Amino acid sequence: MRAAGKAWISVVVLVAGIALLPGLLYLLGLALAGGRPKPADRAPSGVAACSSEPRAGYQPMNPWRYTAQFFDNDAMKKVPEVEREAFWIARRYLWRQPQRGMLRWQLSSTALTIWITRHWSTAQIADTARKEDFCRTSSKRRVSGGPMNR
Repeated sequence: MRAAGKAWISVVVLVAGIALLPGLLYLLGLALAGGRPKPADRAPSGVAACSSEPRAGYQPMNPWRYTAQFFDNDAMKKVPEVEREAFWIARRYLWRQPQRGMLRWQLSSTALTIWITRHWSTAQIADTARKEDFCRTSSKRRVSGGPMNR
């Protein structure tokens, strides 16, 4: 085989590896999470919704869209409330698990956030967020029992 042919094969393998990396990291994060959170049946009555942001038409996250946010300067300013709630649900679930290292915890947190948006309805995410009391402003600043307090 010629050197040019080997170079093209190397480039194709490299590009395929880079393209598959977000999906592989997602699967690894799910495997390291040690289970999946369960949605709340219903939020307690009288508990207000976290936001009045419309939830109809929300597109669930995927590993590639999550990765693309790192290259968009305005992406973090436009994060939908559904994703924030899923993020807090995933972190609270992991805080209740035995700690096994920060890198593993970060990878699992991201993977569970993506998984929650893909497998739960927006109503389930909102109900669980309200039940877990993430809607209060003080809850969003600091949730007790985090990984640094153990």
